[in-house]
Amino acid sequence: MGVIALAGITLAISGRWRDYLFHGAAPTQIRSLAVLPVVNLSRDPEQDYFADGMTEALSANLAQVSALRVISRTSVMHYKGTNKTLPEIAQGLEVDAVIKATVQRSGNRVQVAAQLIRGQTDSPEWAKIYKSDIMRRL
Repeated sequence: MGVIALAGITLAISGRWRDYLFHGAAPTQIRSLAVLPVVNLSRDPEQDYFADGMTEALSANLAQVSALRVISRTSVMHYKGTNKTLPEIAQGLEVDAVIKATVQRSGNRVQVAAQLIRGQTDSPEWAKIYKSDIMRRL
């Protein structure tokens, strides 16, 4: 699976969030966020590594924004598979917003659906679906 595809999708998503976080029309600025574990919708347990890699890559990329406090993946993983609501998770992690995403891989195609959700109100601030072909290495 192409590391290039993972990197491209991750950069596209985090770049859009950066633009939104610092140039969007949000009523109050988002100063802290958590990237929730990316959910694998592929029905293939072997694709879990891809979802975990997306989670790690998004967190690491967004953590480079000095004006933004990004919660560590270790802390966020406690909420993987939880029944807690997004406001409860945001309150527990003490963040303004969360990033919620799913990934689905089918053959050489990958689709990532991502949302930036305000923690207190559980209201989406931004959402996007990304589709890409995966280039296989020879």
